[in-house]
Amino acid sequence: MKRLKVFSAASIGLLVSVFLITTSHADQVTLKSGDRITGEIQRIWDKEVIIEPEYDDDVKAAIDIGNVAHIESEREFEVELTDGREVIAQLIGPGDDGQQLIVIDGVTETILLTDLYELDEIEDYFDWESHIDFNAAINKGNTDSVNTKLYADTNLKLGDHRHIADLTFVREEQDHVTTRDQDLFRYNYNWLFSEPWFFGALLTAERDPIKDLDMRLILAALMGRDFLNTPDTILSGQLGLGYLTEEDTLGETQQSSVGIWTLRYRQDLFTDDLELFHDHSINIYLTGRNNTVIKTSTGARYEITDLLYANISIDYDYESDPAGTAENDDLSLVLGLGVEF
Repeated sequence: MKRLKVFSAASIGLLVSVFLITTSHADQVTLKSGDRITGEIQRIWDKEVIIEPEYDDDVKAAIDIGNVAHIESEREFEVELTDGREVIAQLIGPGDDGQQLIVIDGVTETILLTDLYELDEIEDYFDWESHIDFNAAINKGNTDSVNTKLYADTNLKLGDHRHIADLTFVREEQDHVTTRDQDLFRYNYNWLFSEPWFFGALLTAERDPIKDLDMRLILAALMGRDFLNTPDTILSGQLGLGYLTEEDTLGETQQSSVGIWTLRYRQDLFTDDLELFHDHSINIYLTGRNNTVIKTSTGARYEITDLLYANISIDYDYESDPAGTAENDDLSLVLGLGVEF
């Protein structure tokens, strides 16, 4: 019996300890009205505190920093102060005269909350996100057509190094005649040598025999900048030079130097359930034949479950001087489902 009591007491103590540990890491925003919001602070930007309340991880509250008395957190953040300092700091609660206590390198300072120009969560060393989209449209009757698109991408971050890759297969058939047969692979390496600036290396491989393109290969070096890089928004651009070689379906090959511009945009709207995206690339041939290649994809993903989402996109491809007798452009409206992991 004594052992049972000791075991029960130890179990209760362990549960209490686990409870205290799991709740002690929550951030707390105390308003000047006396109200308190407990949750996870994600950002301070444009004089607003963005916090994900503890009671609902699908909701984000934006609080005017002028309404905040003080902030308490056991976590460290990347902080940019209005005096120009960029530091790793911890917000530990109220100071004198309604100010905020902040710890920088083990030293406690007192500041005004309005002195926080920007605050962000410290990025994890390792981060990984992947998508697989499948889209299909089938028509039967007077006109038989089958249009399919399979798209997969992955974004791997290891410290200051990012690896971004995507793969696209597009097939279109009308009255049993293939009208589109496109494969595209892209790999982009980024090294953040001086944030927000990064060095980029790009590899693309493409084939589209319907456009008389048997293979197009591009290797390029680029310089890039993260214009925005927050938990809700990603906007980055790259500009550079590369080498291009292509072969048409008759076996004729061409080489060219090429100028490249790419843009990548992601934006969470309202909640994390809805994401807008836009990707585009512009390749301008600098030698060889006079050609400009533009590829864009603009759309949205809506999360149905933690794994499954619905997606819609408008894809546009353009070439000023395509191979053979191919048309200059392709425009597609794509609807489908995807998985995220």
